[in-house]
Amino acid sequence: MPPSHGRSLGRSVREHGFTITALAEHSARVRRDQLALVVDGWSATFGELWRAAEGVAAVLYLGPLDRRPLPVVVACSGAAMPIALLAASRLGLDVMPISPRVLDELRGAVPAEALLVHDGEAPAWHSGPTATADEVLEWSSSYGSGLASTRRRVRLVLPALSSAGTITTHVQGAMGVQGLRQLAGLHDRLGVEGTDVILACAPLHRGKGLQLLGMALLTGATLVSAAHTPAAERIRIIHERFVSVLSASPGQITGILDELERSGEAPPRLRRILLAGQDLDADLVRRVHATWGPIVLTAYGTVQTGTIAMATPELLSQHPGTVGVSLPGSEFGIVGHKGSGDASGLLWVRGAHATVITEDQARIEEGRLTIVGPLTKPDTAD
Repeated sequence: MPPSHGRSLGRSVREHGFTITALAEHSARVRRDQLALVVDGWSATFGELWRAAEGVAAVLYLGPLDRRPLPVVVACSGAAMPIALLAASRLGLDVMPISPRVLDELRGAVPAEALLVHDGEAPAWHSGPTATADEVLEWSSSYGSGLASTRRRVRLVLPALSSAGTITTHVQGAMGVQGLRQLAGLHDRLGVEGTDVILACAPLHRGKGLQLLGMALLTGATLVSAAHTPAAERIRIIHERFVSVLSASPGQITGILDELERSGEAPPRLRRILLAGQDLDADLVRRVHATWGPIVLTAYGTVQTGTIAMATPELLSQHPGTVGVSLPGSEFGIVGHKGSGDASGLLWVRGAHATVITEDQARIEEGRLTIVGPLTKPDTAD
């Protein structure tokens, strides 16, 4: 990072703390005219994205929020989702991103007084203020750069649903020093550069999508969102947008490989492929390596902790089934097993200021984590 960029990031961190707000403001200052985000055909530079967030923040503060520090639940799709997320973070409010597809299922996690940003009609069960995704896009052209700092620190609140149907929420702090250490470790192993174009197959409301958004804001890379998109369309986007880094679940990369075989089309050029979100099959790793070469990385994490382990292409070539070794600021182990030796059983993980006993069975060998049972909550966002 150039010294001028370091000073800019430090300035934003002093004002907003270690938050996604600081990353967004910093990137707008030093990369104003670079393309930042593409979502469903909508695109914005880093400067335009920050101005849109400031405009929406000003309208929300004076309008639906009525100057009250209410939590904000963002349950919408498309460009309105990241804009509303950054607007709420600009105000320093607790913000909970939820897929609109599971809003009713997770209604127990939505505070009654929260401002709900939604698609379509507002749910009848919510008694708090609401705003539509269309309104957010309309407000994004408002002027809001004069909005004073609220001196609050945004907290990302992510809901999780257990296999037993229990809903829990976890506050990811203000991203925090620990969260930034994980983000920096993820960046170091993935090797994202400012010239990269990242295709994210996971929705931006998911933990993985939020990490990729934070990484784009940190590095200056362009993030292209392709959630709920057919494999053929993803291949077209890779070609047309000159995508260099692909982030997908094993199921999504399988769909892309199947489509390439069906069409007979040559595989597009990629520099890195990151697989996460589902149980990893060693045969799939070998299949991807046979198509693109040793450019595949795998990762594992939870809603509560973010990504806590990652495997580099070199490690995967030797151990195709692993999800890697721990990231800086993260730990994992087997419940009931003391020490750091090899073990198998129920997995616990630590990261982003949280320690969680998962519902996944795992094996640890020489510091490498391998999931031996299917993930309890696999990523099915196709």
